[in-house]
Amino acid sequence: MNWSDLAAALTAGVGIAAAWVLVLWLVSILRRDISVIDAVFSLIELSIVGVAGVVMGSAPQSRKILIFGLLCLWSLRLTAYLGWRKWGEGEDPRYTKLRGWVDEGWPFHRFVLRQVFGLQGATMFLLGLPLIISLAADEPDSFGPITYVGVAVWAVGFFFEVIGDLQLVRFKGNPANDGNVLDSGLWRYTAHPNYFGEVMMAWGLFITALEVPWAAIGIIGPVMYTRLVIKITGTPTLEKRVRRTRPEYGAYLERTSSFWPRPPRSSSS
Repeated sequence: MNWSDLAAALTAGVGIAAAWVLVLWLVSILRRDISVIDAVFSLIELSIVGVAGVVMGSAPQSRKILIFGLLCLWSLRLTAYLGWRKWGEGEDPRYTKLRGWVDEGWPFHRFVLRQVFGLQGATMFLLGLPLIISLAADEPDSFGPITYVGVAVWAVGFFFEVIGDLQLVRFKGNPANDGNVLDSGLWRYTAHPNYFGEVMMAWGLFITALEVPWAAIGIIGPVMYTRLVIKITGTPTLEKRVRRTRPEYGAYLERTSSFWPRPPRSSSS
């Protein structure tokens, strides 16, 4: 491990994340739409690891291809899906609600820079931290069992996210389901198969990076991301909003796991 090269790569990663944050923040002010960051946040991770890890790293080509390939599958698919789903919808209601909490103008923009754009930029950098460390090392030059475990965990997450999104699109595309709650397919076992998939992919990439022991330092990334999804900006916020618009959703959550997949509870339990 060349520590000076690693320091340069981490510095580059911070710079890339900061540049994305500032540009997207300025775009959000011009468009009056904070949601601009949602459709492209995974591209932040891809560009951080692509430059600071793949381009600047000394890892064997096989490890670079594997890690960057998994990132590309996640990021490009998610960006395309979110861009398509959110096209023309305007600002997400979660962000519009913030405008009623903080005075418009500079106080609001400063708040959003710190609490939305800065938080997402920091999270994406920390998620990339173990990958950058792994890609900075020129050893090992072959895949071990840890890599295969990480890829397997990532694949489970990718399956849940892709299939969950497809099932949701199909459900919403049927006018007969308007106002109803999707409780079949993967949605029978978890109320958020897409969020579960996101978290599993993050942990899968982290595990893959552990072929380089120093990458364990980056565990803060997947831990922070998991907490954000489960406790703060992910499932709690979405569940509150859906409860207000779909009367059946409360009963659905009573019988269905909010995150970790499991068989639904019986109505008598």
